[in-house]
Amino acid sequence: MSPKPLIVVSNSVGNMTDPFVYSKAISAYDQPRQDYHELALRLGGKLIAPDTRHLALLRYTWWLEQRLKFHLAEAVRVSLKLSEGQVVVSTSEKIGLPLANMLRLRQQHTPHLLIAHKLSSPRKRYYFKTWPLSDYVQHVACVSQSQAVYATTSLGMPAARVDFLYDKVDQHFFSPETAVSGNYLLAVGQEQRDYGTLLQAIKGTNLPLVIVNSSLWANQHLHLNGSGPTEAKVLAHISFRALRDLYAGARLVVLPLFDSDYAAGVNAALEAMAMARPLIVSQTRGLGCYFVPGQTAVAVPSADPTALREAILALWHDDNARQHLGTNARQAVEEKMTLDHYVNRLCQIVAEMSG
Repeated sequence: MSPKPLIVVSNSVGNMTDPFVYSKAISAYDQPRQDYHELALRLGGKLIAPDTRHLALLRYTWWLEQRLKFHLAEAVRVSLKLSEGQVVVSTSEKIGLPLANMLRLRQQHTPHLLIAHKLSSPRKRYYFKTWPLSDYVQHVACVSQSQAVYATTSLGMPAARVDFLYDKVDQHFFSPETAVSGNYLLAVGQEQRDYGTLLQAIKGTNLPLVIVNSSLWANQHLHLNGSGPTEAKVLAHISFRALRDLYAGARLVVLPLFDSDYAAGVNAALEAMAMARPLIVSQTRGLGCYFVPGQTAVAVPSADPTALREAILALWHDDNARQHLGTNARQAVEEKMTLDHYVNRLCQIVAEMSG
């Protein structure tokens, strides 16, 4: 019998690796389903998350990890757990690239699927090119078309071993069935957010703004420093239920982004679209593949407060346009961007790797 696949989570998830705790939270509708759990359930696999107690004993490794932004000690731990022929799925480059290097050092040709978000950062590019890691990453699944292209053209990965797949949202948890009419703008997230442009865009409009400034993937903090409108309300570290309620009551969701070549902002975009909320988003190289301008979202140039202001004011007063965008956005999610689509495709890749 083949050993169970290992699904390696790159972020600390607390006790959510416990199937009982996870099932209880999902059944209570306290949070959306998580991709790593659903993947483990579908594959009959085992979850591995960073062992913070283990890392605390390795102070030098901890310091080095903070500098390099990779989970080095965790990569060692995972490589030692692998059995012959066992498939491993790395949920991000933070664990996937150092794990590939450990496999190289140990000469373990393990079937290894890497879910990639941003391969093009200088650190990751250097790490990938310094060692022949492509021999120890059997398949790369990129959640941005631009990153999939980068993997083949700049990193030399064979096209047959690289996939673009849409990132995911739990369409059952984030559902328009709970949507109500609201009267505020909503902006969510931290990574690559251009809140300065948003604040400049709404200055003098008297439109109420709610910003949820927290993220699992970024740790910078928003400081208005008296420059923002008095109507702006900043929240952080709220529950998933509270976040869903905010989406439900938002008249518009605005996603102001700096231009980047990866899918920064994708979680907030998909959550808003799943909730059938009208979305205004900055056009970026990495996120553009997720929406059709004028159909599922309104796209504006990055760092252009005038264009953003015009789009906000136009949609704020156009009920039909907001309804059109929201309905189309939800349909697009249901067709190709749900958590189930995401997990199904990853399971197909794992089956192909195993065969």
